Amino acid sequence: MTFGYAAFDLDGTLLGEDGTVDPVTLDGLRRLREHGLSLLVATGRSPYRLQQLGLRTEVLDLFEPLMLLRDGDIQWNWRTDAIESMRTVPDTVVPALLAWGFPDIVVDTGRGIVATSESAAARYARLYRCPRSSIAVSGRLPHSPALKVTVFGDRRDVVDALTGIDGCSIGPRKAGRCNVVPHGSCKTAGLARLMAERYAEPTLGRVVAFGDGDNDVCLLGSVGAGVAMADSHPGAARAASLRLRGTLAGYLNAGFPRGLEKIRRAGRRCRHAT
Repeated sequence: MTFGYAAFDLDGTLLGEDGTVDPVTLDGLRRLREHGLSLLVATGRSPYRLQQLGLRTEVLDLFEPLMLLRDGDIQWNWRTDAIESMRTVPDTVVPALLAWGFPDIVVDTGRGIVATSESAAARYARLYRCPRSSIAVSGRLPHSPALKVTVFGDRRDVVDALTGIDGCSIGPRKAGRCNVVPHGSCKTAGLARLMAERYAEPTLGRVVAFGDGDNDVCLLGSVGAGVAMADSHPGAARAASLRLRGTLAGYLNAGFPRGLEKIRRAGRRCRHAT
């Protein structure tokens, strides 16, 4: 079985610290295209946060029009700026959190980010390395659509506040906050839907994925072959078929597909896939 698709995480994988794709990596992406691979994006960013990067057209043109955003919850067409499908948390989540009295909440609607307080906006901007000016502050948080709700507070209180509300998942507490996302949010499940619907691929077996974060763990272990960056999250490194010793640019230009000879015959099915 040969690869037909390459799926890339952005932050920490394809992008440098300055939020750009360097020229050598760009050459590597062109090399994959020349070898017949279709290039896909699978990122945790929403359309709004991806557009903040200001990626050049020469970069975007290398990728398929439909990008998988917000960890698989959004299919966004970068050519038309259209959200073609989107999964959100239930409309009752934000009101329940506000009623509980959490002072610092941030909602990502896909087209903007709104915080309840200056403190929440500043903390969110630092955590996600986005401009503070890109986050609105308002006492009237949007209830819908809410792709991701970030709560700065105790996770146990968030669980209590959302008791009885189905259709959402509460992530672990990290750096003083936890995220509430649609139930089943996962890059693997989102990519499986996209591949089946748009490319008539019954499995992820012909996909090679590149990633580095804890939100890439499932994806790197479920595709035909997963490649983890040299400084990856430990879970991502364990799940991958190959962990790079050098740079992504070096591997794409001189190494790929070395180290992936024993690829899985078919992608392992993710527990979130339907």
